[in-house]
Amino acid sequence: MSVQTIDDLVVLGRAAPEPVDDGRHTVCLGGYSPSEGYVRLYPTQKRMTELKRWNVVSVPVESAAPDDTRDESYKIAGSKEDWDSLHNKIQKVGRLDKSEQIQLVDRLAVDCRNKLNEAHDSLGMVNPETIINYELEPRDDQTHQVTLDGTRQEGKTEYKHKLYIEYQCTDCIAKTSHRQHCIEWGIYLYWKKNDDYEGVFDALKLTRDDYKHYFFIGNLTHRPSAYIIISDIRFSEQDMLEAGVAPEGQSGLSDFS
Repeated sequence: MSVQTIDDLVVLGRAAPEPVDDGRHTVCLGGYSPSEGYVRLYPTQKRMTELKRWNVVSVPVESAAPDDTRDESYKIAGSKEDWDSLHNKIQKVGRLDKSEQIQLVDRLAVDCRNKLNEAHDSLGMVNPETIINYELEPRDDQTHQVTLDGTRQEGKTEYKHKLYIEYQCTDCIAKTSHRQHCIEWGIYLYWKKNDDYEGVFDALKLTRDDYKHYFFIGNLTHRPSAYIIISDIRFSEQDMLEAGVAPEGQSGLSDFS
């Protein structure tokens, strides 16, 4: 299998870690490369500090097929045999400043879940015109996995709730709103440290009228028409103005009360 190097990958977010059968954890990364477009990269490790959001990294990759045939999906080259030294394959080559972050996301945010689905694109950036609702839904499959030696493995399914966000995107072609599960890693880090599950609404600035939200979304491997929110990317209106991007008056829950 041929190996190529993507040397301009901007990290847009990482989903919550998932345990695998052999005791390891894998973290799926989503990003954007000016040379390659959107990129889904796995497996990445929890300890890979180079993969913070907005870092620009260089990484050798190979196609994720046949396990994952989505065009945007790649595996880190040699990820299975080089697992213990996998972090050495990632090189940080830069980092976007706040203005660059805002300008990139605002330029990318032209997508709609329906448009992505029709084009068979598995990743995209959405500019929500209205955030209609956000709520926690009880998880009906709460469980945890244990390795053969009895070590408990952390994953999304051991938390009691799932966060869903309902929104209408700008110039949306859908006749109804979108309601999507948000699996941003930061949500689960918050729940790990805090007993107040609803406090995540404040942590994500969903309760603030002076913040603009963009949703980085992706589809599921075995359900390609189902999309989830990989990252809730948010900026203060003041930072946007300083970056030369005018916030567009995103409607929130207060507009419906």
